[in-house]
Amino acid sequence: MRSREEKRILTGKITGIEDEYYKLKNENISCAILWYEDIKILIPSSHLGITKTNKSVIRGMLGAEIDFLVMEIDEISNLAIGSRVDAMELRAKIELPKLKQNDTVKVRIIAVGVKHIIVELYGKEVKINAENLQHTYILNCKDYYIPGDFVKVRIKRIDIENNIYELDAKCFLENPFKNIRKYITENGEYTGKVIAFPKKNSGIIVQLDITNVTCLIRVPARFNLYPHYLDKVLIKVSEIKEDRKQIYGFLMRVIK
Repeated sequence: MRSREEKRILTGKITGIEDEYYKLKNENISCAILWYEDIKILIPSSHLGITKTNKSVIRGMLGAEIDFLVMEIDEISNLAIGSRVDAMELRAKIELPKLKQNDTVKVRIIAVGVKHIIVELYGKEVKINAENLQHTYILNCKDYYIPGDFVKVRIKRIDIENNIYELDAKCFLENPFKNIRKYITENGEYTGKVIAFPKKNSGIIVQLDITNVTCLIRVPARFNLYPHYLDKVLIKVSEIKEDRKQIYGFLMRVIK
């Protein structure tokens, strides 16, 4: 009641999805389900702050912790209707003006894609691409991050007027390229496994066995067939660019 009457922001985790018909004329609507103590909270997809109001988007948010304001209360059914959108707008109005460039904050992960994560920065959803999450190549962000987790980030750029927010998480992680020559050197030959086939570059991406860095590897014409995903290979390093976090080489052979 205080949330509804005094605009107090509450927080809960999305634990399910239901189709509900609640004061909506001739329409069932997908709702995110949260529990606040013993009260069931329905957040209609239209009030969830998502671009597509369908279940697939809500599924990607399962486990995420979100803010909400109570819009309506049904004491008979012991449930409430909440709005994440209203809570985000209120939090953004109060908290965002306090932030500035280079501030360090903890943000909640709302959803995870293959090459990015979505976090909530005090009422604003911000996408952080894989290259700003870790120093090394990320094949799939879902292997490292899950909705509901928190991640420490630095604000690289903030422009509230133009709705521009850039966040960086990798600055808090040790950069493995700093001491890379301890493990590899030009013209050295090393084992690894194939983890990706980049679209913009010809070749393969190989994860080295002796360190967690990856190499962009050219496949010489003498190979009739490309290696397969997760094939064990021997590569020869031709160039190391620590400052650009890039290692180049070429395929020597596929290890059977």
